[in-house]
Amino acid sequence: MHRRFFLTRLSLLGSLVATATSNVWAHTPYRFWNVFRKRNMQIMTSLEDMPGDDTGEAWVAVLRENLPLSRAMVSRAHKMTRTASLLKTNQVKLAVLSYAHAEQMVSGVEPFAEFAPMELEILVDNGKHLLVTRNDLPLYHGYLVTMALMESADALKLLKPTPTRFGMALHAGARAYFSGEKLEPPPAPVEP
Repeated sequence: MHRRFFLTRLSLLGSLVATATSNVWAHTPYRFWNVFRKRNMQIMTSLEDMPGDDTGEAWVAVLRENLPLSRAMVSRAHKMTRTASLLKTNQVKLAVLSYAHAEQMVSGVEPFAEFAPMELEILVDNGKHLLVTRNDLPLYHGYLVTMALMESADALKLLKPTPTRFGMALHAGARAYFSGEKLEPPPAPVEP
């Protein structure tokens, strides 16, 4: 009798420990990643390019001031190949790339060969680094980011980007800003 009671309790305890352990291991923030990405404008930098990381910090500070609802933030990857991977898989839309990394990424040379083709477009340029985006960034978003950064062009030492640097086009929103167009925000979606 005591042995059966002990074995029953032991197996119950084992199942509770297994359940508790599996819940600890199964908990990850990834199911909230899509919500996080939609609520916060992330600008990807890499620790392989510390001047680019500093540039990203300066650009994000201006975006937070001029576009506070964007909740702009720097997200850092250890390696530039991770930045390329996140751009390619649409996990981030914006990244700060040095001229050398931008050229390598777009041309698909090592270490970025596995990510080719990379269809990136330029938003702003400071003569050493580019703020690039995926080509599917909405027109108005590109316009707002470019406008917000160019309001501090002198302090950030921003140049008017070359339209086809390294084979990358100027994003349509940036092109609209630099040509003097005034874009209206798109209509808000109607909820059913």
